[in-house]
Amino acid sequence: MAIDDIAPAGGHRRREAGFSMIELIIAAALLALMAVTVASLSVSGADAQEYAGRLNRVTELTQDMVDRMRLELVSSVRQFGNDTEGNANLAVFDLTGMPARLPGSRLATISPGDSLRTDTAGSEITGNSLFFTKLAWTERFVGTSGNEYLIDVYRWVYYYLTPVDGGPQAGRPTGLDLVRVVSEPLADAGAIDRITDATDLEEVLIHLQTATADADGIVHDACDVVWQRGGDPAVTGTLRQIDGSAGTLEDDPFGGRPDPWRVLRADEGVPGQLEYRHHSVATNFSQASFGVGRYGIVSTSGSGFPHGFEVQVVGPSSARQVLLHLVVSSTNRRGRPAWSNVQVVVDGRDL
Repeated sequence: MAIDDIAPAGGHRRREAGFSMIELIIAAALLALMAVTVASLSVSGADAQEYAGRLNRVTELTQDMVDRMRLELVSSVRQFGNDTEGNANLAVFDLTGMPARLPGSRLATISPGDSLRTDTAGSEITGNSLFFTKLAWTERFVGTSGNEYLIDVYRWVYYYLTPVDGGPQAGRPTGLDLVRVVSEPLADAGAIDRITDATDLEEVLIHLQTATADADGIVHDACDVVWQRGGDPAVTGTLRQIDGSAGTLEDDPFGGRPDPWRVLRADEGVPGQLEYRHHSVATNFSQASFGVGRYGIVSTSGSGFPHGFEVQVVGPSSARQVLLHLVVSSTNRRGRPAWSNVQVVVDGRDL
């Protein structure tokens, strides 16, 4: 008789080694549960990493855009607001071929005696577009007479909202791009008109229009137009064109320039700042946490106002303050929305 066949004391046979079917099923279930948990944690970690990347990207992009506007405003010499002067100059800015402006867009109302604040009904100063003049460069020219002249040259800069991807729609925070348009160079009429020597004036005008090197050896862009800062563009003499062949100024546009007067835009690449980067200015339909409409009175009628770009211009002309408030959202609609809210106050001259 084999030893294994001998029953232990008490008459019971020893249990055979191994797992029962029930134990196998339980072990398999636990193993499967652990696999699902590990996979879930892995997916959650990947989603969190992807969201962090989108959040970093939108924050960086928003800050870069606000910094660019801030740096341009530092060199500003005139702010345009929602008044006769601002709207008249905007009307002669040739935006042919540019993205359409969001209907209902408006400039900020310049408020000299005010401070930055939230709008109230009947006392709205917030706009959702920005229009100003910046100093592009100062031309130093020495004529054959030996006389030296300093001519400031300006450019108009205009930021405005344009609808994209169907425009603002209920239920999603995207649908707007921010467009930047820069004008051709505009020579300061005050400096030009102070040149009393006819020969010197002729030489300066030819130099500006033909873009020869200045007294420092620097070659700037050709300048065809002389502009009277603060003048009404409908009044003769506010805008004049340089005839480089004769060294004279003409009140009426010529040589193919649009008539009546239009200030042309410079070609500075892609005008839209966000769409090609897969981002959008946040709309009024964003979540409340986005902070859209912090200063302006929010309206969802028509194309809406103000959306995620708000501008205020306050203070006296010698000490203007310009508020820039920009909210940008990623257009990636998977998972949690990534967005950034940035605002700055810039001191801007208004000469």
